[in-house]
Formats: sequence, C-alpha cells, structure tokens
Amino acid sequence: MKISYSKGKQNKIHVSVDGEYRFTVDAEYWFLTPYYRLDEIKDGEESEKFIAEVGSRCAFVSGLRLLSYADNSRRDLFLKLTRKGHSPEHVNSAIDKLEELGYVDDRRYAENTADRLLRTKHMSAKGIKSELFRKGIDAAIIDAVIEEAAIDPARELEALIEKKYARFLSDEKGMRKTVSALQRLGYSWSDIKAAIRKYTDGKEEFDSYD
Repeated sequence: MKISYSKGKQNKIHVSVDGEYRFTVDAEYWFLTPYYRLDEIKDGEESEKFIAEVGSRCAFVSGLRLLSYADNSRRDLFLKLTRKGHSPEHVNSAIDKLEELGYVDDRRYAENTADRLLRTKHMSAKGIKSELFRKGIDAAIIDAVIEEAAIDPARELEALIEKKYARFLSDEKGMRKTVSALQRLGYSWSDIKAAIRKYTDGKEEFDSYD
C-alpha cells in the first residue's frame, strides 16, 4: 500500500493511499507519526493499523471542528461524522478520545439543553425528556437532570402564557391555539386547564377541549 501526503491550508495534511485521497489530519499529529517518512506500508496488519490510526485522527479533527461551533451529544456527533463519510469504527474511536479530553460530555450537554429549553421555551419536564431522548441521551442521565431541574409546571405555564399566549385567550379560536401549543410542549391537560382558568372569567367552555 503506497502512501503520500500534501500540505493543505493552515495546518492541514491531506493523506493519499495508492494515489487516492483518503484522510485530512493536522500537521502536529502527522509529523509526530512515523508514517510521514514512509512511501509504502505492507498490506495486512500494518496497513490496517495505519488506516485505523489515521482514520480515527481524521474523524477526531473533524469532530473538534464541529464542536467548535456547538456542543453535541455523543449520538448527534456520531451521526454528523458518519454522514461526512467517516467510518463508524473511526468515529467511535475519535469520540472516545473526545470524551476522555472533556470535549464530549452527555451529562453536561443534557444539563445545558434542559436549562436552555426551560429558559427560552418554558418547556415541560415531559417535553425536555423527549428532546433529550431524541438526542440519544441515556435515560439515567435524563432522569437525574430532570430531577435536579425541579421544574414547576404551574410556574412555567404562567410565565409562558403571560409572555406569549395571554392575548389569544379571549375567544375560542385563540383558546384552542393556546391549548394545542402548550400540549406540544409536553404539558398535561390538567396543568394547562389550571393555568389558563384565571383568563376565562369563570367560563368553562375550554373544559370541552379535553
């Protein structure tokens, strides 16, 4: 197996195998390996080791770049990197290293995501759980984060209604729109009913939305 490399922009090194481009790694890594001095590697165990090491580093560099834009759960980062063409084996190896270095931390990601959804959307505990589950967060982490958040549905619903929906509660169409929106955020009908009752002047029409 013949290998060669060329310098790219900034500190990038483009590695080719048998004349075809395969990987992009950082110069700091590449020139600390013995590979940059070699023109050829024996097929078999040696070539497999080369592909595994350099491929994992390539995925690692790509992962760092993605994480520089936004934090990611392990699952989301895995999906993004495999969509970029990195092999699952190389991606898992890269993410293991990123976790070891503290760049990927599902507990931190879950805490920050829960805090953001609570602050910006006043989302319910159920809604936050659903979002974290969709991001691939472990159930035990989700339960711990939700418990620590101590979400008060009455308080969050009141804040959300005052901020966004109070003006819609004067007629049936607006009431239905509000109820539907709050249900999409994961709130139960009983909590919604209790929260908006004070806006109905004692009327019970919205009870029929159940």
